[in-house]
Amino acid sequence: MKLSLPNLKLPENVLVAIALTFGLIFLLITPPFQAEAEYQHFYRSFQISQGEIIAKKQITDCYGHQFETYLPATLCVGGMLPKSLVKTAKQTSQLQLEYHPERKQKLSNILAKLNIPLNPQNRVFVRFPNSAIYSPISYLPQAIGITIGRLFHLPPVILLYFGRITNLIIWIICIYFAIKIAPLGKIWLFLLALMPMSLFQAASLSADAITNGLSFLLISLILNLALNPEKTIQKNDIFLLTAISILLSLSKLGSYFPLLFIFLFIPIKKFTNTKKYWLTFITIMLLNTGLILLWYSLVKHLNVSSLNLRVANVSTTGQLAYILNHPLQYFQINFRTFFTYGKDYLEQFIGRLGWIDTALPKPHLLTYGILLIATATNSNRPNIIITLPQKILLIIILISNSIFIATMLYLSWMPVGAQIIQGIQGRYFIPLAPLFLLLFYNQKIKFNFKITPTILSSYVIFSCTLTATLLLKRYYLQ
Repeated sequence: MKLSLPNLKLPENVLVAIALTFGLIFLLITPPFQAEAEYQHFYRSFQISQGEIIAKKQITDCYGHQFETYLPATLCVGGMLPKSLVKTAKQTSQLQLEYHPERKQKLSNILAKLNIPLNPQNRVFVRFPNSAIYSPISYLPQAIGITIGRLFHLPPVILLYFGRITNLIIWIICIYFAIKIAPLGKIWLFLLALMPMSLFQAASLSADAITNGLSFLLISLILNLALNPEKTIQKNDIFLLTAISILLSLSKLGSYFPLLFIFLFIPIKKFTNTKKYWLTFITIMLLNTGLILLWYSLVKHLNVSSLNLRVANVSTTGQLAYILNHPLQYFQINFRTFFTYGKDYLEQFIGRLGWIDTALPKPHLLTYGILLIATATNSNRPNIIITLPQKILLIIILISNSIFIATMLYLSWMPVGAQIIQGIQGRYFIPLAPLFLLLFYNQKIKFNFKITPTILSSYVIFSCTLTATLLLKRYYLQ
């Protein structure tokens, strides 16, 4: 049998080559626990690798990194894990690196942690309230890597890297097929996936990796069903669409549920009749809603919002009552929030790494953003038209999903009646980005220049190299 090399003229193949190369570089350069909240992601991933699906809440002596390293006889959310995990997390760096760019990681400190055995019998209650409420879908890729490492009795610090690697690989698989089946926008997906922030998150233990990968895959699948004139919808298409939508809904507690309305992009004529079209849509929405509510019912006793020890007057029910009683004020709160922090969200969206304390040069962020808009505007396909009603649908989805994300944070982490919403990050909008760029698709505006695949790939390689250099300087070089 004759083996053939992958065609590097195809964007999905180029993506695999670049993402795998620089993803591995990123995950090796970035010190353990230096992606935001990676402590919490590590603990939850390990818990799932043990087969424990639902976290626990109890009054006990507990360890972790949420507020204090050790809290005696405290109400804690988390689970029983090897004490070596906490020891590794605490001792990997000689100093707290997050939010202190002037502090550097010593490689010797990481290597020294190779001598800390897992010792799974010596267990303590570890708290990780932020990640405890997420379903296993969010951490399944990481848990697979950790499970493989545990089979070989590897130390905790190596388990972290195994989790990062499998997270990266599964994300690459999702993005590969998203680009492969997309009827248009292959270049947008390519650029979005290889943005510094997107690739950095994929090369960490973050739950964002699977969320971003599944959202891109779902959008591409629906666009393929809707816009490919040669595509007829079969039973396996509906099954695949339903399965991916459910995985996405469960990956981050339903944060991207409004994204499912992109189904309405699909023309009714693609189905045998109108009844089957609406029955399929309603079934998908009900299944997703039911499973989200089911998972919430399983974890609501964890009552994470009450454990926000840094903020007083946090009440989910009280906040919900405030929103319902003051809808106009709440709309103004959202507007004020996005107006105040919009610039920060844009920077974080493209590339403010680590614990949001490592920013890429602003000229690079600007050029990357311009390139995204330019490729979206200049990607005309003669046989594909995005109608005005479809673009209105996109705007409704984008606005509603943005408010939905803000509302989830407002309900869980803000004092009742707060006049601005803290905690929103630019990376939360990466799953919505393909729909935003689709707004710029048109048949009228055409530029006279054309970006060749070689130039585009070269620019992305430059961007990834710049990011790797920045990470190296941020964590190791004076």
